[in-house]
Formats: sequence, C-alpha cells, structure tokens
Amino acid sequence: MIHIKELRFGNKVQTLDGEVVTIQQIHYSSIVCEMQVDAEEEFVNVGKSFETDYMLQLTEITKELDYQEIFPIALTPEILKKCGLRNFLREEWIISIKNSHIDFEFIDNTLRLRCPAPSLSNIRYLHQLQNLLFDIAAHEVEIEL
Repeated sequence: MIHIKELRFGNKVQTLDGEVVTIQQIHYSSIVCEMQVDAEEEFVNVGKSFETDYMLQLTEITKELDYQEIFPIALTPEILKKCGLRNFLREEWIISIKNSHIDFEFIDNTLRLRCPAPSLSNIRYLHQLQNLLFDIAAHEVEIEL
C-alpha cells in the first residue's frame, strides 16, 4: 500500500490484479485512475416542424479505486530503460533532461543519486522516481507499461 502523501497526478501504480494504472484524481479515500467521456448523438424533432436537430449527451465513465487497492511498482532495469535512463557501467544509470544529466546508481533494486543526498538516496518504486524527476527538473516521465 502507498501512503497518499507520496502520490501526485500522473503517477503509475498497480492494482491488486497487477494492472498498471495512471492516477488522474486524488480523493479523500480513493483515486480515479481512468476517465473516459462518451458522447451520444440522438436526432430529435423540435416542436411541430419537420426539421430535425440532434441532442448531444456526454457521459463520464470513471474507474475509482480505494487506497488499499493500489500498490507501488518496483524499479527494475527494464522499467528504468522505459523511463529514459541509460546504463553505461554496471550499476551506473544516467538520464538526460534538456542539457543536463543526472547520474544514479542502481544497487539491490534501489536507485540512488550519485551525490551525497541522504534524503534522496532510496528510490525503490516508479512513483518515487517520477516524483523526484518532476521535483528537481520539472520532467514528466512518459512510460508505457
């Protein structure tokens, strides 16, 4: 289970069934992870005229999950590659954002910045990596799982 304070819009998490979803809204005790708007057109006659007009009805379909039904996605080398990180030497991973490079070490399924920053030293899950890159570089991680 993930603490709500760790989540933001756009984070990828997984359900009990292993389905990967993207957070779109955060509520008091749940999240909305899928929203879809369906549009239905219906032709109608207006009054006693022979002209037809149409009525448009929009229906919002959402998928809502309780916080206890979502779990973090553990980082793996495959996920790091999909996030745009490159592996050069054994444990060293680098991501390029604009004209900057951020260096990490990936040891024992934990991603660590290659600088002494104890508060940022243990990134184990995808949503933590998404949040870190957004906070330090305003970079939104685009990933398809």
